[in-house]
Amino acid sequence: MSSTDIIGAGWWQAVGRTWGPDLAQDQYSGGAIAWATGDVPVLITTVILAAQWIRTDRREARRIDRQIDRGDAGDPLAAYNAYLAGLHARDRRLQKTHTEES
Repeated sequence: MSSTDIIGAGWWQAVGRTWGPDLAQDQYSGGAIAWATGDVPVLITTVILAAQWIRTDRREARRIDRQIDRGDAGDPLAAYNAYLAGLHARDRRLQKTHTEES
């Protein structure tokens, strides 16, 4: 839109273009249209990706919930709770060691 050089000026002159005020105005108008509509495909793609992400997340949550309901050993919540319990036990041991040294 901000270019002062006409893109393909020789070709447009050879075609014998008879519409519009001049090539520069046509190029500016075309650039404005492309700029204004350029965000539409990005918006559509973003909406589609967000919808797929939500569906995938729900599917994964249902899979994990079924796994937990079956009592499978791969329960991520139980593993995380065990990890936190281990950290807590370690902190208590360290605190006890520091208290005894003082």
